[in-house]
Amino acid sequence: MLNKSKIKKILSSRIEELSSSNLPHFLLLSDIQKAAKRIVKAIKNNEKIVVVGDYDVDGVSSSAIMKLFFEKMGYEIETVIPDRFKDGYGLTPGLLEKIKADLIITVDNGITSFEAAEICKQRGVDLIITDHHTPLINEKWKMENEKCKNSKFLLPDALAVVNPKTSPDFPFKEICGAEVAWYLCAAVKSEMKLKVDLREFTDILALAIIADIMPLTHMNRTLVNMGLKRLNKALKPFSKALKRFFNKEFRSEDIAFQIAPRLNAAGRMAHAYTAYEFLVSDDENRAFELLMELDRLNNIRKETEKEAVESIKQSDDDFILVKGDYHEGVVGIVASRLVHKYKKPAIVFCEKDGILKGSGRSLGNIDIFSLINECRDLLEGFGGHKMACGLSLKSENFEKLKTALNEKISNYSKEDFFIEDYVLGELPFSEIDIELLDILESFEPYGEGNPKPKFLAAARIEHIQNLKDNHYKLILSQDDIILPAVIFRFEGEFEEDIRFKFSINENNYYGRSVQLMIEEIL
Repeated sequence: MLNKSKIKKILSSRIEELSSSNLPHFLLLSDIQKAAKRIVKAIKNNEKIVVVGDYDVDGVSSSAIMKLFFEKMGYEIETVIPDRFKDGYGLTPGLLEKIKADLIITVDNGITSFEAAEICKQRGVDLIITDHHTPLINEKWKMENEKCKNSKFLLPDALAVVNPKTSPDFPFKEICGAEVAWYLCAAVKSEMKLKVDLREFTDILALAIIADIMPLTHMNRTLVNMGLKRLNKALKPFSKALKRFFNKEFRSEDIAFQIAPRLNAAGRMAHAYTAYEFLVSDDENRAFELLMELDRLNNIRKETEKEAVESIKQSDDDFILVKGDYHEGVVGIVASRLVHKYKKPAIVFCEKDGILKGSGRSLGNIDIFSLINECRDLLEGFGGHKMACGLSLKSENFEKLKTALNEKISNYSKEDFFIEDYVLGELPFSEIDIELLDILESFEPYGEGNPKPKFLAAARIEHIQNLKDNHYKLILSQDDIILPAVIFRFEGEFEEDIRFKFSINENNYYGRSVQLMIEEIL
């Protein structure tokens, strides 16, 4: 049976936090000084610098940080964010045809842009790649062991490649693309001896770290805490607009479930430039207009995604692969929904001109990037990391890929499919009060790597109120202690006595009180 001191001990043991003064130094990232020196040279020679981003929250945030940093120096750069539907992902040969530059800097992409790097070299355009995605492993290195002269990774032939995963000295590999871009700004700041406070960008960093599902431990936790404080102070036009729209104090969960989906909706349903423009806007009213547009696109996204998920029937395969006439912008979210619904990894494809473009999501200990890497001979292109991937292949190779992935996943055990639920244990109502709420809040932000604690309890239902759409408010009693609870999307009949899994939320409707959020009736 849990009590407050046991909960505090459990939560203390699972997080590592750094002070802001102890963040890893930018020089620990390989190639970063080389990249910074080239950027300084470009500025001194008044060269044209183009930043190439990505259409998700991390890519848009990375692009915004670069734009705002250069703005502080009074130097104009061009930002190019690919169109998901016309350009595809990252720095491609097709996208390069639209770019005229002396120096190209990628943010949150580029680690597999081999062809584009060659084209840049032929044109005499210097290329700096900043990314956090997993690079391809050099097969020759694997065969000849770690002592061979070949690099462990296959990297594009760029002037500089800045990526924590290719930096042996960088202590924390799981940072997002926006953090890498932010570190590049730090290196440029140092090189030019600028007086720019890089903490100004932590509000945008917090959005990217949480939206890209980075583990909220180590430096990520520190930066998100700093960023949430800035976000709640509403110091930029975009954060003022968010305050006006949501009218609340933001926590990590609000970024994950409210803000990030709206920012992502731009790149999914139209063009990510709307989200980018929102973040860099210098006018609050304009930022608010853009936020309303993001909200509209998010509503369309939800409907489109719901239709797609409902149209897909359960598969007996251990690895779900489906193709269909799905909206390209939602295939990633649909894959994520299938993972949670069936507890299996999933890739969802849409088809265009005989080419299938897909997005995959994983769970537990199943490394989806390694699995598709083993099938790369069937693919036209791919990228990603352990829990998510993007890929394309010819339509005729779909069944071959499906067979191959289901064969390879058979090597995993049942335990590898397990989604850790982070239930701490049985919690009596007598321990649930404002003091416990304060303890739980002291360990925020919650998210990947530091999940929100869940508990088990048994109670009697004293009253049921139907809020709407199968959402209910319950009044529960246990040993003469009464507590309110909420359960969403419950279909079925309530029994008088229930056993349930729950988390604890703060309710500010009438002062400060505790509310149970029931996740499942057992």
